[in-house]
Amino acid sequence: MGQEKNQTKKVSGLSGRVWVPVVYLVGTLSGIVSYMYTLSTLEPRPGGPFDPAAFLEYHSILSTISISLLVALLVVYGRTYTLTKANFILGLIVVLLALLLQSLLNYPILHPYIDNTPLASMTISSPVADVFTIIAYTVFLYLSLE
Repeated sequence: MGQEKNQTKKVSGLSGRVWVPVVYLVGTLSGIVSYMYTLSTLEPRPGGPFDPAAFLEYHSILSTISISLLVALLVVYGRTYTLTKANFILGLIVVLLALLLQSLLNYPILHPYIDNTPLASMTISSPVADVFTIIAYTVFLYLSLE
């Protein structure tokens, strides 16, 4: 068991207590920048209590955090695979790549280029689903680094 823990520390380089907040910070800053870019390309709309632009803001930032967590997981498991050559880790990498592709296809910033559904059709379910996804990826990343 001691060797496994040493292998994990060699793979990650940082502990989960440091790595996870760094990934959150990078994801949040990237999300804010991408939202600002998207906001500059949208037509102005009247606001209200359920303003679609507010949901777009939350969804953009939360989706970017989710994508950054997936990229961090891919880095951790990619390094683990290079050390161990375990088939199970290769399977995890394939699953993580599929989740990353799904996140990119649902990413609100890329939405106008992939689908021609208006961004105004977004509802509150998108940010709520993003929060649960982020919680799951955070737990997965933290446990992978410990």
